[in-house]
Amino acid sequence: MQRGVVFTTAAIMAITLLSRLLGFVRETAIAAYFGASVESDAYFIAYSIPGVLFAAMAAAIGTTFIPVYQRLEGAERERFMHNATTVIGLVSLVTSAVAFVFAPGLVRLFAPGFGPEAAALTADLSRILLWMIVFLTLNAIFTAYLQSRGRFLAPAAVGIPFNVVVVGYLLVFGRSLGIAGFTWVTLLAVAVQVVFLLPSMVREGYRYRVVFDLKEPGIRQVVGLIGPVMIGTVAAQLNVVVDRMLASGLSEGSISALNYSNKVVQLAYGIVVLSVLSVLYPRFSRQAADGDLRALRESVARSFAALMLILVPITVGSLLLARPIIAVLFERGAFDARATELTAGAFFFFSLGLIGLGTRELWTKAFYALQDTRTPMLNGVIAIGLNIGLNLLLVGPMQHLGLALATSIALTIASLMQYVSLRRRIGGVGLPAVQKSLARSALASAGMGAALWPIAGSPLLLGEGSAVWRALVLMAVIAGGGLLYVGLLSLFREPLWLEALTRARGAFRRRMAVLRRS
Repeated sequence: MQRGVVFTTAAIMAITLLSRLLGFVRETAIAAYFGASVESDAYFIAYSIPGVLFAAMAAAIGTTFIPVYQRLEGAERERFMHNATTVIGLVSLVTSAVAFVFAPGLVRLFAPGFGPEAAALTADLSRILLWMIVFLTLNAIFTAYLQSRGRFLAPAAVGIPFNVVVVGYLLVFGRSLGIAGFTWVTLLAVAVQVVFLLPSMVREGYRYRVVFDLKEPGIRQVVGLIGPVMIGTVAAQLNVVVDRMLASGLSEGSISALNYSNKVVQLAYGIVVLSVLSVLYPRFSRQAADGDLRALRESVARSFAALMLILVPITVGSLLLARPIIAVLFERGAFDARATELTAGAFFFFSLGLIGLGTRELWTKAFYALQDTRTPMLNGVIAIGLNIGLNLLLVGPMQHLGLALATSIALTIASLMQYVSLRRRIGGVGLPAVQKSLARSALASAGMGAALWPIAGSPLLLGEGSAVWRALVLMAVIAGGGLLYVGLLSLFREPLWLEALTRARGAFRRRMAVLRRS
C-alpha cells in the first residue's frame, strides 16, 4: 500500500511538473506572437473575467463535493453525482449567459482604464471566453468525482491537453487568424479538458442521467458548506481584479508584463513549493489526526527549513538575473526590448514575495491538517485588504512595478500572520536548528549572489547573440551559481543538505548494485 502511495505521489509530481512547463511554453508562445500589446492586454483581461467568475464555484466544488460524496453510499452516491452535475451545470450555463449579455459592463469593471477600442475588443473576446465557465465547471465536477474514487492521475494531467492545443495552434497558425481566432482556440482547449476526463469517468462506471432535486440532502449539505470557501476565494480574486483595473490605466503592455512575470514566479512556486508540500501534507494530516502536536511541530519546522534552503537562493538568483531570465524566456517575435524591460521589472518585485508565498502555503497546509480552514480565510481576507491598499499607494509613483511590489509585501505579511496564528495553535515552530539552517542558507546565498553580481549585468548575459546561445549562457550561469551554493552549504555542514546528499548517494549505489547484478 505504501509503495502505491509513493508511486502515485511521484507520478503526480512528474505530471504537475510537465503540465506547468507546458503552461510556461504556452505563455512564451503567446508572448512571441502577440507581445505586450493592446491585443494581449485585451486577451488577458477577457481570459480573467470567466476565471474570476468561476474561481469561487470551482473552489466550492473541490472543497465540498468530496466529503459529501464520501459520506454517502451506493445508489445515493450516484444520484448525488448526477444531481450535482445537473444543478451546478445549469448554474454555470445561466452564469455564462448573463455575463455574455453584460460583457461590456464587466470589461469596464475589470479594466476601467481601457480606451473605447481596447474595451470593445475585450468585450468581443470576453463573449467568446465566458462560455469557458460551463466547461470549467464540468471539469471541476469530474475531477472531484475521480479523486473521490481514488483516481488522481487523470485530474493531475488535465492541464496537458489544454496547453498542447494552444501551443500547437500557435506553432501552426501563429497570429494569422488574429487574436479572435486564438481566443476561439482557447475555448476549444478548455472543452478538450472535459473530453480528456471522459474515458476515466467511463472506466469508473459513470453514465450520466438527468436528476434535478434541490431538496436532496447531498445538495443541501454542499450549499451549507459553500459560504466560507466562497468568501476566501472571492477575496483572493478581488485582488486580481484590482491589479488588472489599476494596470489598465497605465502604459500599454503593463497588464501583459504583470501576467508574464507572475507566470515565471508561479512556475518556480509550483515546481518547488507545491511539489514538496504535496508529499509532506499527508504526514501533517496523520500527525494532527493522532493529536501528536509535538511531531507536527517538528515536521513543520523541518519543512520550513527545507523550503528556505531552496527558496532563499532562488530569490537571490531571480533578483540578480531578472532581466536576462525574461529576455531569454520571452524576447522574440512581437516581444521586443521594451516588453522585456517592463516584464523584468515586474519579475524583480514579484520575486521579493516568493519566500512569503511559499511559507504562507506551508502554514496554511498545517492549518488544513488541523481541520481549521477559518483561520487561513480570515488572515487571507486581511492580507488582501492590505494588498489593495498598497496597490493604491504604490501604483502612482511606481506604475506597474508598484502593483508587483504591493503583492510581495502583502504575501510576506500574510505569511507572518499565518505563522503567528499557527504558533498560538500548536506552539513555536522556529526551533534553534531551523534558525541555524536559515542562517547557513542566507550566508550561502549571499556568497552565491556576490559571485553572480558582476556577471548579471555583463555583456556575457545582456549582449547580442542567438536565442540558443543566450539560453545556454544563462543556464551555465545558473548552474554555476547553484553549484557554488550547495558547495557553501557543504562547507557550512548544513545538516538537511548533508542528509539529502547521503540519501541520494545511497539510492545511486543501490541502483548501480542492481544494474551490476542484472
